[in-house]
Amino acid sequence: MKQHRPPRAIALGYFDGVHMGHRALMERAVQRAREIGGTSAVFTFDKHPSSVMTGRQVPLLTAGAYRQDEIKLLGGVDEVIFGHFEELRTMDWRDFIHELLIGRFGAQYIISGHNNRFGYMGKGTPEGMAEECKKAGIGYDCIPDVKIDGIVVSSTYIRQLISLGDMERVTKFLGHPYTITGVVAHGRKVGRTYGVPTVNLPLPPEMALPPYGVYATRVRVDDQVYLAATNIGVKPTFVDGGAPTIEPHLLDFSGDLYGKLIHVELHQFLRPEKAFDSVEELHAAIEENVRQTRAFFAKG
Repeated sequence: MKQHRPPRAIALGYFDGVHMGHRALMERAVQRAREIGGTSAVFTFDKHPSSVMTGRQVPLLTAGAYRQDEIKLLGGVDEVIFGHFEELRTMDWRDFIHELLIGRFGAQYIISGHNNRFGYMGKGTPEGMAEECKKAGIGYDCIPDVKIDGIVVSSTYIRQLISLGDMERVTKFLGHPYTITGVVAHGRKVGRTYGVPTVNLPLPPEMALPPYGVYATRVRVDDQVYLAATNIGVKPTFVDGGAPTIEPHLLDFSGDLYGKLIHVELHQFLRPEKAFDSVEELHAAIEENVRQTRAFFAKG
């Protein structure tokens, strides 16, 4: 007996960062799934196509380990389907539609952006997709660019904003704060010696790095949210070089977060990282950053 499989409305893209443009695609997938009584889904790749094709890592807006969760949470889709880019990069674009999306995954609606290219050598276009979907008797939606302040929302533009430390504009284009997620590790516990304990989070190496410095942040852990003055960098006052880390100093918190999964939302760049001449000078600077952090969030 043939097993019944609910039809899918599938949005196509890499969905790095799940920005406002990505959400427009997924909102349409959710809408179409509701109309056909099916499942909303995203089809994406396990590796960024540009990273594979060029051999250079594209700085990502979401750590790979948490991309599925972020897509589902922010996009509202039922499921995320990962294709292995190395296996599919030579697939003919028509086969990608008919054999993979329709044949294997039961697509009854496909949604893509108007710049989407797919299949071997990127020969598949939205125009070709529309024609093949019509032949197959399924629906197709091509979603136009989303613009903010006259600028097309794109992962490339958001990476540029991150490199400048313009976190408020990053939030505007993402539709949510730029967030670094990871499991708290043991640090050197230097902060405790001068009364400013921090939690230590290794920076995922694949992610886009903002400028080293101190940021006004929110930290989410379990179901709690805390304000934090957060340093990103290599702690030059105490450490000579080393791998960069992100170290939130949580305000109004006491306890141990070692081994906990935390989400650090970067809201505003406060100052560049610098080496201080004394612990007292550093402590005074952190106190000022704490004041700035409280003031930033008090604005609402």
